[in-house]
Amino acid sequence: MCEVISTLADFKLKLNDNEKPGEILMKTLDRRGFTAQQFRQFLKIALNTKPILTYYKPQSKVAILIGNDKYKHLSKLITPSMDCDSLASNLKVLGFLIVTLKNLCITDLKRNLSRIFDLIPEDSYCFIFYAGHGCELCNTRCILSIDCPVEDITIDDCITENWLLKEVALCKPDLCILILDMCGNYLDRNINPQIYAALPTIEEYNIHRNLLVSYSTQSSAAAYELLQIECSTTIDGTYEVRTGDTERIVPGSSLYVNALCTRLVENLDVSSLLDKVHADVECCIKRQRPIKMQCGVSKRSLYDPVKGDVDAILNNLKVALEEHKDNCAVF
Repeated sequence: MCEVISTLADFKLKLNDNEKPGEILMKTLDRRGFTAQQFRQFLKIALNTKPILTYYKPQSKVAILIGNDKYKHLSKLITPSMDCDSLASNLKVLGFLIVTLKNLCITDLKRNLSRIFDLIPEDSYCFIFYAGHGCELCNTRCILSIDCPVEDITIDDCITENWLLKEVALCKPDLCILILDMCGNYLDRNINPQIYAALPTIEEYNIHRNLLVSYSTQSSAAAYELLQIECSTTIDGTYEVRTGDTERIVPGSSLYVNALCTRLVENLDVSSLLDKVHADVECCIKRQRPIKMQCGVSKRSLYDPVKGDVDAILNNLKVALEEHKDNCAVF
């Protein structure tokens, strides 16, 4: 409040943790000749101003949004691409550079992710989101690619959570947020022996600074899509999505992304934001219990302003992903 009033009075209020901002503000206003009437006007404006807290100023803020729904062998999904689009529009308003990667085969997905991480400068915020099919192997979650087989899945058919965290750590971000909106079911060991045999070779990773990992559902549980379909007749019971319904789906998202986008308007630190999102998801009709893991206690917000040259980063990302522009977008 004091900072808002000092800005209205056109001066910078210098504070430290041991000082009383109200007293310093009033003394400074008095020295500069402001009247009580002017202060009341400033106060009225300040009371109607939503304060934006700044915890840190990163070099850049990059959101990498991955959506898989057009599977070749596994069941097709409806909302992952819409999830990415919903998040993209919300995060763009907060100053994030947006990269969407949709329906890439495993080789192209891993190659493009490595390219992206190479171009993100140190001391940035990385927001990584995935929606699509997934599974859990012991203590790591796996993103299942669009070309993943139904049976005898190997480690080369997926991207492990460990691999993602190892790669993003190379760009030394000040903050990394990884959200995996997918099922956490365990694979049948008898049907998929190769992937279990590869467990000893799963990547190791080190955490650079602040890391928050969020799973939209708990282990051995499903994550749900939320669909609203414009229909002139009443739908009773379960509605099966039919040919042509895609054009009638109201822009929506999964349960998790719906809750996340709703909460993004609140200027909270990221940890508190995810806590509120998870509480919202737990209150949904479908029983889904998200999990949050956190390393590092520094408060960071998605609203924090950047201090680096984002135009140069944006151009470099566009050039790097030009080869797959049909499945990748940078803006």
